[in-house]
Amino acid sequence: MNTARFLKAFMIGIAFLFLSSCGFKDIDKRIFVLGIGVDYSGNEKKPYKVTLKLAVPSGSLKETGTKYVYLSKEESSLAGAIRFLKTHVDKELDFGHTKLIIFGEGILKRDFKDTMDFFFRRRDIQMISWVAVGRPSAEKVLKVEPKSEMSGSSALSNLFSNNGVENAYIVSTYLFDARRRILEAGIDPILPIIRSDKDRTKLIVNRSYIFTEHKKALKLGPKRTKFYNLLANKTEKLDIEVQNKNKGFTMAVEAAKVKYKIITAPRKKPVLKMDIMFTGIVEEANFNMSPANLDTYSKMTSKHTKKEVLKVLKHLQREKADPLGFGLRYKATRIDNGKRYQEWKKIYPNLVFDVSVNVKIRSTGTIE
Repeated sequence: MNTARFLKAFMIGIAFLFLSSCGFKDIDKRIFVLGIGVDYSGNEKKPYKVTLKLAVPSGSLKETGTKYVYLSKEESSLAGAIRFLKTHVDKELDFGHTKLIIFGEGILKRDFKDTMDFFFRRRDIQMISWVAVGRPSAEKVLKVEPKSEMSGSSALSNLFSNNGVENAYIVSTYLFDARRRILEAGIDPILPIIRSDKDRTKLIVNRSYIFTEHKKALKLGPKRTKFYNLLANKTEKLDIEVQNKNKGFTMAVEAAKVKYKIITAPRKKPVLKMDIMFTGIVEEANFNMSPANLDTYSKMTSKHTKKEVLKVLKHLQREKADPLGFGLRYKATRIDNGKRYQEWKKIYPNLVFDVSVNVKIRSTGTIE
């Protein structure tokens, strides 16, 4: 009995000799990467210019001085560039806190899917990182340090997390959502555009970028980006500006609901029937508004919103862009026959939009 126990303990001890140690490193041996920028270098042999934004540890938030370190490298691959940049620091690069990945327009025009592939495969980059387009370049946007930015935090992440600013002009796209849109037929990727001023002290986000399967990039201005957010049911701090002759007012939307269905029938034009409902209050006006006329103001807002929504939908249709996933909905609501997406590509250019908008203004504000 004792011999059996001894042999068992001996075998367990031998097994421990073949166990490898873990790759864990103490926090003082790591340096955290807050953001990654990828630009086109202009050199076909080494097309990728990678910029890393590293957080410099400090003993107190009140300490002044350099808060970040920036590393840049041009290479033939993203993996090669990052591996080379590891030789520029005395600590292990930790991507566990990388919240934002920014791409320059030049690199995306080459091949959006190939550029994104590295980030999909990299196991230490979280899929909940945000992705965006940087203008004039990813490097310049990454190096912007607004005066409102605190040490150890990133103003860039505050733009998309809703923990800081909340605005209908900002499109937030996670890395996992970009991957889904790239791989899934019937919905196109849409990324926010981050711009910086000449002094590199200000960040501006109110435009968006749509990538179609035709490898054509479609840019949406502030107004169309705002209505895209409405249609996508992302209505934080949304405002509707209504103008009727010399009278104008601005409605602040509190809650919105958008639903639609695609109707197809033999020998009839395909129709996308969309119902939009939202409520809110009047936030600003250039004339005296009476609470007794709330129904009139609501109808004015409904008519104006319908007009603007139709402009956005027809613009996307003309450009063969589908960031709202109409094609995905069409496939999901029909029995799969292996040809549904091919059918949708023929249907979309001829689709008729039937939009109904129902607005309810609750009050004209606190002025009596």
